[in-house]
Amino acid sequence: MTKITLCILLIVLGVSAQEEGARYLIITHDNFYNAVLPLAKWKHKKGMRTKVVKLSETGSSSGEIKNYITGAYNNWQIQPEFLLLVGAPNYLPFINQGGVVTDNYYTNMDGDIFNEILSGRLTVHNTTEAQTVVNKILSYERTPDLTDSSWFINACLIVNVDYYGHDSVYWNDIRHAGNLMLANGYNVIDELCDSTGDNANTVIQAVNGGRAFVLYRGQGLNNWSYPFNVNPDLTNNGAKLPIVLSMTCRTIGTSSTPATAEKWLLTGSPATPRGGAGYFATTTTGSGFITFLRSAVCRGFFNALFVDGVTTFGEACEGGRMNVYNLYGSTSEYRGFTTLGDPEMNIWTDTPCALIVNHPTAIPVGSASFTVNVSRADNSLPVSGATVCVVGRIDTMLYAVDSTDPNGNAYFSIDPQIIDDTIDVTVTGVNLKPYEGYMFTITSGIFVGYLRSVIDDSLGGNNDGIINPGEEINLPLWVKNFGDSTAYDVTGTLHTNDPYTTITDSVKPFGTITAGDSTFSGDDGYDFTVAPNAPNNHAIDFDLVCRDIDDSVWTSYFSEVVHAADLVFESADISGGNFDPGDTVTVVVFIRNEGSADIDSVAARLYSLSLYAGIIDSTGSYAYIPAGGSVGNPADPFVVYSDIATPHGTLADFQMIVSAGYYLDTLDFSLCIGRKAYYIWNPDGTPAPGQNMHAILSGLGYSGDYGTTLESDLNLYQSVWVCVGVYPNNYVITSGSPQATALVNYLQDLNGRMYLEGGDIWYFDPPTGYDFGPLFGINAVADGSSNMGPVIGQSGTFTEGMNFNYSGENSFMDHISPGSANAFLIFRDSNDDYDCGVAYDEGSYRTVGASFELGLLTDGAAPSTRAALLDSIMHFFGVTTGIQETEIMRELTYITFDIFPNPCRGKVTIKYCTPDATILLKIYDISGRIVDQFQQNPNPGISVQTITWHGEDELGRRLPNGVYFVEFDNGDHVLTEKIIFIR
Repeated sequence: MTKITLCILLIVLGVSAQEEGARYLIITHDNFYNAVLPLAKWKHKKGMRTKVVKLSETGSSSGEIKNYITGAYNNWQIQPEFLLLVGAPNYLPFINQGGVVTDNYYTNMDGDIFNEILSGRLTVHNTTEAQTVVNKILSYERTPDLTDSSWFINACLIVNVDYYGHDSVYWNDIRHAGNLMLANGYNVIDELCDSTGDNANTVIQAVNGGRAFVLYRGQGLNNWSYPFNVNPDLTNNGAKLPIVLSMTCRTIGTSSTPATAEKWLLTGSPATPRGGAGYFATTTTGSGFITFLRSAVCRGFFNALFVDGVTTFGEACEGGRMNVYNLYGSTSEYRGFTTLGDPEMNIWTDTPCALIVNHPTAIPVGSASFTVNVSRADNSLPVSGATVCVVGRIDTMLYAVDSTDPNGNAYFSIDPQIIDDTIDVTVTGVNLKPYEGYMFTITSGIFVGYLRSVIDDSLGGNNDGIINPGEEINLPLWVKNFGDSTAYDVTGTLHTNDPYTTITDSVKPFGTITAGDSTFSGDDGYDFTVAPNAPNNHAIDFDLVCRDIDDSVWTSYFSEVVHAADLVFESADISGGNFDPGDTVTVVVFIRNEGSADIDSVAARLYSLSLYAGIIDSTGSYAYIPAGGSVGNPADPFVVYSDIATPHGTLADFQMIVSAGYYLDTLDFSLCIGRKAYYIWNPDGTPAPGQNMHAILSGLGYSGDYGTTLESDLNLYQSVWVCVGVYPNNYVITSGSPQATALVNYLQDLNGRMYLEGGDIWYFDPPTGYDFGPLFGINAVADGSSNMGPVIGQSGTFTEGMNFNYSGENSFMDHISPGSANAFLIFRDSNDDYDCGVAYDEGSYRTVGASFELGLLTDGAAPSTRAALLDSIMHFFGVTTGIQETEIMRELTYITFDIFPNPCRGKVTIKYCTPDATILLKIYDISGRIVDQFQQNPNPGISVQTITWHGEDELGRRLPNGVYFVEFDNGDHVLTEKIIFIR
């Protein structure tokens, strides 16, 4: 009997590269050698020739380590391109060079300043920590979490305003990153800010939902400043691991103790990942102009990634360092910013695409030429530029790498020397899910293996020849005898460990197969079923075990790909264009299929989650939605109505459940009832004033939009806010321009409400700029100078008792005063005794004009807050949020607690409105055992909050189908609801 067992063997030379050198050099403290080996093996296997050395080999001093690296760089035939240092500073020296703690000491080979080698460091303190970080890196790059494919195109961007004049820099940085992400197809981009009530809990909630990047801009030392002082140990994001950028002062430990923020990399356990997969921060501290240096690093990182097209973590970090050096010549920031993590880790900037890879099952010993073909699983198009690596498991000298051409082909000519060796075939590339396959070396004798197969879903599916969720598949299959002798009485048994696949007919006879011949299973092939919740582009890995009359066994491997629809909300069209209070309208909802499979006979049911909107006709239908297509339901629209008492600008939330056969999903969207409360136009070069006002107004519950171009239809908004800025960054609204005409018409023809601010717009800009003074009841007194602030509210007006310091731009600030009978002063500069804010009630319209930047006032004690001021202006305009108010504060006077969908599949959303209070949610199973719980602190100004539960316990383990109970406790009331969870 001959038995060939094709199992994974130890990679010997994968961890100590051949003498000619290596592209990836790992230097580790001896304690962490075994922990880092899995990462080294993976890098070597994917085509990045790798060498691992211990400090006991290099020497443990910084000079000895540097000498080893220099010798490798100067003498190895293959120079190291990437360096990974494994050990915290007390295990592997972190050098102070010119007053800056840096790893640049190890990678500057030419004696200038620049990194000839890109480095990363794992600042681990024990073996468990080392195993944890290595496992997180491997999870991120090798086996990315595709249970929710959207997290790869989500990001969390954070601004911690400090009112020291740098807030606009912070905002500009996250906007720069966000705009690059949007241009690259990103989905959810959080813009979190403390001024809108966001805090550490908000960050953790976003990260737990899945974010590819977390960017922090603001002050910090050791950790991010309050209220964003996140403890990474409290995250529970599993394998949805972001790249974390800490663009602030020193948040990397330089001795034996890690910085708190550094725990983004270190947190978790070997079996339970959390936190981040990579961390980029600096060891330097400073103030003032250093804000602009960190800004340059931040922008350089994202420019390198999204504009220059670099693919690795180390290259993106170097892009940030080079940008600050090129712009400002800063050697301290170039040296200080340090990559914590794997510098060669390929960064995901899109959902990883599964691959279809074709290569021989077996190759002959001695000499073999073959082609590896790579195509995308979602559309079968060839992949150009993918890296293909073949390496022997026993004969590790067998090592070859090639890139695919435009036809998706990589070509190899190798000389296998060992019989029955397993040759790993690994394919990687930009936003490509890694493929790991195998070939076998054979000589004389028999080798029977998989050749090809076809998908037959004519009886158990929709007969489109592809695998869809919920289908029963017949798999006719061919095998081939790759040897030179005849195989007798061959049978083939199909196996899989795939969680979404169940094989129902696993054994087929193939009879006698002569050398070089192939045999067909017949039209009645292997049978398997696919779970209804199998994700789009999921690859099912199969093992085919063939056995002959002599009990010889050969195992070969192949994959089949699941293609599924993925429906997302695109837009909603309202009959007549408007949905006003008291209206009944038809709504056509357009949905887009972002999956790789067509879908038809889609049924939809609409639910209202709003107190102000109801539904008359809740059902809709969609006949056919092709992959990549968008379709509406004009033939079967929804009919909805709104309460006549609905405040204008109220956003009514709706949820639409769509289903087709085994497909089930929930889509969320909102409709605005009446006109939105505001539109903010911020055309000047300093966006922070408008952005801050937008964030605050939104946090107060007002609905509105922000833009740098003027909205074409201002009638959609109850008020318009215009921020033209301060010299030299100001924007001039020229006389006769379309913008000037639109603003004038909005006030005079539409009886609008308008706020207008600018340092020159009142006195200096006219006559070239439009003279808004008469329209606003303002008399322009003088051009002013650079002495704005503090500004004080006026008795008897809505600004009474307000007193603000000013941190905005301050140059040639116009002096203004009331110029009409119904105009009145609302702000005055108290130090320099001039007027700077005027309100005006013309009768048909109302205005507020100012010469300072409201968004850059500094909050003080109540009522001297920007939120109170903005709310007061809105009340002067007659614009309300629709939430009942008292004289002291706006608060919810009702409690609602909704769960949807229910029954649910995959996840459930718990949505609640409650007066400001800490709420506790507990989820019980049918036995009364608590399986998960959430605590959420009050978020001032945010009326409706949501929590999403994914059917997992507190440790992130998937729970079985069944009945669960949700207990809602806000301290005054306890409510309980039942959830039916299905998979």
